[in-house]
Amino acid sequence: MERFTLEKLPRRVLKEMDVESAFMMSRVIIAAERLQVFRLLHGKALPPIKAAKRLGLSFSAAEQLLIALSSLGLLRKRHEAFSNTALAEKYFIRERSINWTRQFSQESEELFQMFSSLDSILKSMHTRPPSPGNKKPDYVKMMEKDQVRARDFTMMLFHYHRQEALRLAEVVDLRPYHALLDVGGGSGVMSIALVKKNPHLRARVLDIEPVCRVARQVIRREGLARRISALPGDMYGDFPAGYDVILLCDIGPISNRLIKTAHAGLPEGGLLLIVDRFLSEDRTRPLETALYRLITPVSGLETRREITGALKAAGFRQVRHRMVHKGVGVISALKRSR
Repeated sequence: MERFTLEKLPRRVLKEMDVESAFMMSRVIIAAERLQVFRLLHGKALPPIKAAKRLGLSFSAAEQLLIALSSLGLLRKRHEAFSNTALAEKYFIRERSINWTRQFSQESEELFQMFSSLDSILKSMHTRPPSPGNKKPDYVKMMEKDQVRARDFTMMLFHYHRQEALRLAEVVDLRPYHALLDVGGGSGVMSIALVKKNPHLRARVLDIEPVCRVARQVIRREGLARRISALPGDMYGDFPAGYDVILLCDIGPISNRLIKTAHAGLPEGGLLLIVDRFLSEDRTRPLETALYRLITPVSGLETRREITGALKAAGFRQVRHRMVHKGVGVISALKRSR
């Protein structure tokens, strides 16, 4: 999935942009996504009065929103009716599922609320608990309580990781292996790509039950129900036995405990794969991660050097890093006797 980054905007918009306008512009786009404006105008043109009724807005509010989106090059106006531009069609329709539209826009709104009070969050950090309004959502509890959000979140990540999964299947050689444990595997997108590439391989997705329910549907749709299972389990407990490959993909900072658990769960000669956008050694890249850590301080292993060192210390050998797709890398390591 290709991300909608700022350079995609028309040059005239970029020339006028500064820090304040970028904040406002982002909030306008998020509001449009929350209201599903681009989906409403997909393949059609509507005047503000008709758009207002469909969006649940007043005529004035709808008109001003449509005009603002036109100023950004995302809508066009002809004969008093508004429609999507090719830019909007590509990045907000073809590159995004409805699950992405609902989930990502909701997450973005929550992030904006937190970043709007960033100075207060920074002052309170490490001195007192954050106020309830600024507390980071507990996704596990959220997924368990809200089935719609569980599906949207899981399917959002399916689309987000799909290209990376296809590239990972090309990069790693799993011919010597037979059973893969996909820890925190979500929709099973990685397992699906790896199993399709390796006809002899079977896999199990380990995640919480609300996510596993979605994964089972995706796996059945791909015709792989006999080779991939999705069973609930605790990624912070001991891993089930019987797997000679363990995959950790985009599960957040890697802990020494997690590495030791993976080492204990693998047989001799077993393979551990860690896939992520690893932080640079100076922790300034990827930009999104460097910014996000302002409101979600974490402790763990985040750079390639930190993770590689921990893997070797835990007893892994032949530790290797390779690039997968657009900033995503994979660290592979074999369990060997010392």
